[in-house]
Amino acid sequence: MVSARLTPRAVFMQSWPIMLANAAGPVVGFVDTLIIGRYAGTAALAGIGLGAVIYGIVYWGFGFLRMSTAGLAAQSDGQGDERAVQAHAIRAVPIGLLIGTLVLIFHVPLLAGAFKIYTAQSGIEQSAGTYISARLWGLPATLGTIALMGWFVGISRSQRALQLSIVLNIVNIILSPIFVVGLGWGLWGVGLGSAIAEWCGLFAGLYFAAREIKSRGGFRAGALTKSVLLNPYDLRRLGVSNGNIFIRTLALTFGFNFFGNAAASEGEVFLAGNHILLQFITLSALVLDGFAHTAEAAVGKAFGSGRREAFDRAVKLTSYFSAGFAVLGGAIVIIGGPFLIAALSRDPAVINSAMTFLPYCALAPIVGFAAYQLDGIFIGATATKQMRNAGIAAVIIYVGLHYLLQYGLGQTLSGHAIWLAFLGYYIARAVTLMAYYPGVKTAMSSPQLRSRS
Repeated sequence: MVSARLTPRAVFMQSWPIMLANAAGPVVGFVDTLIIGRYAGTAALAGIGLGAVIYGIVYWGFGFLRMSTAGLAAQSDGQGDERAVQAHAIRAVPIGLLIGTLVLIFHVPLLAGAFKIYTAQSGIEQSAGTYISARLWGLPATLGTIALMGWFVGISRSQRALQLSIVLNIVNIILSPIFVVGLGWGLWGVGLGSAIAEWCGLFAGLYFAAREIKSRGGFRAGALTKSVLLNPYDLRRLGVSNGNIFIRTLALTFGFNFFGNAAASEGEVFLAGNHILLQFITLSALVLDGFAHTAEAAVGKAFGSGRREAFDRAVKLTSYFSAGFAVLGGAIVIIGGPFLIAALSRDPAVINSAMTFLPYCALAPIVGFAAYQLDGIFIGATATKQMRNAGIAAVIIYVGLHYLLQYGLGQTLSGHAIWLAFLGYYIARAVTLMAYYPGVKTAMSSPQLRSRS
C-alpha cells in the first residue's frame, strides 16, 4: 500500500499520535514516581529510581521487537505485499510474549546478578527489588505490545498505537493510587498496578490490530501458512535484523545504565534527583521519537519500493520537525522544570540537586535530536548492521569521555562531569551513524543492496 507524496502536514499528523503512544511505558514510570515520591519518601523514591534503571535493561533491551517489526512492515507496505505485512505482526507478537515469560520465570537470579552490577545501599536495593518483582508480571504483555507498536508505526497507523496507550495509561492511573494509597501496598502495589495495565494494553492492541486488518481488506489466509511464516528469506532477515538491533540496543542500554550507575555512586540524594530529571529527558525523547518513528515508516516505504526522491523527502521533512521540537522541548524543560521538580519530591535536598543539574537536562533534546532521527532513518532502511557498529563505537567513546572528565574536573565537580559526558554520548551516537549514512543512500539505487541491508 504505497502512500502518497509526503507533506509537512502528513508528517505532523503521523507523528503526534506516536509521541503520545510511545509515552505508555515512561508515563507508567512517571505515575509510579509521582505516587511513591509523594507518599513513600526519599528512600522509596531512590529505590524506584534504581528499579527503573534495571527494568529498563529488559524493556529497552528487547526494543528490537518494535524496531525490526516497524522497518520490515514498512518495506512490505511500500511493496504492496499485504500478506507479508500481516505475517510480520504474526511472527513478532508471540516472540515478545515468549521472551517476557522466560525473563519472568528466571527473574530471581537475574535480579541478583543485576544488583551485583548496579550497587546501592541495601535499603535501596530491597525497594528496587520489590518494585521490579511486581512489575515483571506484566513483562510478557509489555514485549508483545512493543511488537504491536512497531507494526502500527510501520504501516503508518499511529492512531492505533495511541488508542492502545490510552487504555494502558487509564488503567495504570486508576490502579496505582488504589493499590498504594488505598490499600497501602507501597512499592509492590505500584509495580502490580503497572503490570495489570500492561496486560490491558496488550489485549486492546490485539483488538485494534484485528480492526486494522479488516480495514485494509481483511485477513490474508496465506499469512498464517507454514510457507509464509517459515519462509527462509524472511526468517533470515528477521533474525539478522533482530540480532543486530539487539546488540546495538544492549550497547545503548549499557550507556544509559552506565549513566544511572554513575548517579547511584554519588549517593541517595543525587540518585533521587537524577531520577526526576530522567523523567523529563524521557518525555522529551518521546517527542523526538515521534518524528523518528514517522521517518521509519516513510523511509521504509520509500526504501522498499526503491523511490529515491521519496526517501530524501522523508529524511528532510522529519528532520526539520525534529530539530524544531528539540529546541522547543529544551525551552519547556528549563522553564517548567522547577515546578515539576517541586511536585515530584518534598525533600529539599533532592529538589536542590535536581535544580542544580536541570540545565544539562534541558540541553539533552537539543544535542540529541540528530541521534534519534538517524535511528529512525536506519531502522526504516533496515540498516541494522550499521546501527550495531555505530552503537558499539558510541558507547566506547562515551565511557572514555566519562572517565576523562571525571579525572579532569575532580571530585567536587563529579556530578557535572557525569552530565557533560552524558550529553557527549548523544553527539557520539549521531556522529557514528552519520559515517554510514552515505552507504544507506547508495543502497537505494540497487535492489540487491537493499535486500542485504
